[in-house]
Amino acid sequence: MKAELKSQGELKREVDDLRTELLEAHAALDAIREGAVDALVVSGKSGEQIFTLINPDQPYRILLEEMSEGALTVMPDGLILFSNKRFAEMVKSPLEKVIGGTIQSWLDPENRMILKSLLKIDSTEKHRGELILVAKDGDRVPIYISIGKVKVGKESDIFCLVATDLTEVKQIEEIVASKKMAFAALKASNELQQSLEESIKSIANTVESRDEYTAGHMRRVGQLASAIARELGLSEETIHGIELASTIHDVGKISIPVEILTKPVKLSKVEYQLIQTHVEAGYDIIKNIKFPWPIALIILQHHERMDGSGYPQGLKGDEILLGSRIIALADVIEAMASRRPYRSELGIDAALAEIKQGRGTLYDPAVVDSCVRLFDEKRFSFTLNPPSLS
Repeated sequence: MKAELKSQGELKREVDDLRTELLEAHAALDAIREGAVDALVVSGKSGEQIFTLINPDQPYRILLEEMSEGALTVMPDGLILFSNKRFAEMVKSPLEKVIGGTIQSWLDPENRMILKSLLKIDSTEKHRGELILVAKDGDRVPIYISIGKVKVGKESDIFCLVATDLTEVKQIEEIVASKKMAFAALKASNELQQSLEESIKSIANTVESRDEYTAGHMRRVGQLASAIARELGLSEETIHGIELASTIHDVGKISIPVEILTKPVKLSKVEYQLIQTHVEAGYDIIKNIKFPWPIALIILQHHERMDGSGYPQGLKGDEILLGSRIIALADVIEAMASRRPYRSELGIDAALAEIKQGRGTLYDPAVVDSCVRLFDEKRFSFTLNPPSLS
């Protein structure tokens, strides 16, 4: 009888210990929600493991507070350890209802298996894709999600998720799709040409209404790119296509938060990787419009470099479209000649020195030589003022 009472006592102590651990876990989650702690300590077989909120480059808390995108940290089973307010706004739910739940509960059922596979990845490389969130009120929110795995000790992994609201992008795609249907009804080639160019202007105007700085940059790149193409002896038809591609080459930046585009300090690694996705986003927006020129591919490739060091595909030499090689060079010249949020203008001389140094490695030699001649012989100057950063 005594042994039985001892066993019951041990059982009671175990229950009490479990209850204490549960209360401590809830207290830790409450502290995270209130911003009172910078790390969560979890016990495991090999000792205590720390789920830190501090990124090697930048405090994770600053990323959560400053980003206008949804930011989450989740366990492999989808349990949300912490979330920023923006994600809670996207799903139209109180933040305290999001933290402690699962990311799967906010996804369209058809997308849950996709996310499950992404949360099983073994590599530390970023994985991206489009998913559909289902908000508390039933609204469907298209998102572009970036997922990266962070190793925590020997026992656990956590995943950092950044969700970009694609509602605005999808609206543009709908405009583009409706334009495409209208194009099919046009019979005269001059009417088709005019309508195509109106689409370009409409898209550029959409970007300008959101970010005047990006729009001003694109127009100035268009000026220089068309001048270089003419110096190379290309046909007027080809020049016209390159100019049009130039004026929307950064249209994919509409999916990037404005505060990142205009950030007055050096970007973190995560933010720079997010910026790099603009070429693929721009390609996706334009790819279904049937232009006489490969404008979508030109946009996709305008950050490729001759030696293969560019992105997103690492193309080399003639694998890169000539229009992309021209815009890549014009992009560098304009960027260095104009102010940026994080620095003042460097000037044309510094820009020309940069492209001369990269001649044959980063930039097409013929394109470099044509550009240098235009400036040396004073046959080109930007007629549009640089965009204002005020």
